[in-house]
Amino acid sequence: MTDFTLWETAPFNSTIDHILQRYHNVHRAQFEELVPLAQKVAQVHADTFPAEVADLLTYMQNELLMHMMKEERMLFPMINQGVGRGAAMPISVMMHEHEEHDQAIARLEELTNNFELPEGACGSWTRLYTLAKEMVDDLKDHIHLENEIFFPRVLAS
Repeated sequence: MTDFTLWETAPFNSTIDHILQRYHNVHRAQFEELVPLAQKVAQVHADTFPAEVADLLTYMQNELLMHMMKEERMLFPMINQGVGRGAAMPISVMMHEHEEHDQAIARLEELTNNFELPEGACGSWTRLYTLAKEMVDDLKDHIHLENEIFFPRVLAS
């Protein structure tokens, strides 16, 4: 787990900049590699690889891209303009979407047995599970920062 204490008092614009750089940009890059890699592993190992993983990662990528776009184009500009509690409705929507992301994460962890590789897994399968685990850890931290620290601070301002 990441140390989030800095973000308990940081200016909102600094927190937003951090979220954009550390999470939004990183998630985009992660999924650009994850989705094709999952499709490759699913095709090569069709007899043993959980087929739903590739579709789930594609779904997660699409949902997360839409979610981040809403934050970047609507919510974060509102917060930077100082609307505070006026952002309650978009924040509520974002938090609901975070719950959906959590459900997708749980399903991915279930399908991959918490990213446990089968014996003799190839390099691509190994890379896929390593990267997927990193993405999941990052996404959990991202959601925690927004839900538990940033959004409550905005709503209290």
